Amino acid sequence: MKYRILFVLIISFIISNCTNVTHSISTPTIYLKDLDITDEVWGQAKSVKILGVDYNRILKRKVEGVTIGESANSMNVITQTPSLSLYNTESLALQNLLKKNSEYDVIISPKFSKTIDGFWPIYWTETVMVKARIGKIK
Repeated sequence: MKYRILFVLIISFIISNCTNVTHSISTPTIYLKDLDITDEVWGQAKSVKILGVDYNRILKRKVEGVTIGESANSMNVITQTPSLSLYNTESLALQNLLKKNSEYDVIISPKFSKTIDGFWPIYWTETVMVKARIGKIK
């Protein structure tokens, strides 16, 4: 009997402290006729990984992030808190493309080229080049 009461109290405590808040923002539909589209431009990123972790970016103080046509959580490039997560070099290349062309708003049909050098499970260098057309909303 005591164990049941203790179990119910623990479950009640766990459930009562969980909060999940979800907000959604409707985004307008953008058509190609609404854009000024450029010729193909490119961006590039390079990351050196040791055991799958890019220590140069983990130890950076500058916080950068980019969201490319997806939810905010799926394309975060660099987070505020250091963690042992794998950084997506493709996202870094897209961020470089946007930085070089800061007056543009939209990336259209990106194509990636990836080169990996080194001993993959332990130490390797990823170089990603992205080519895409970019557009500015009229």
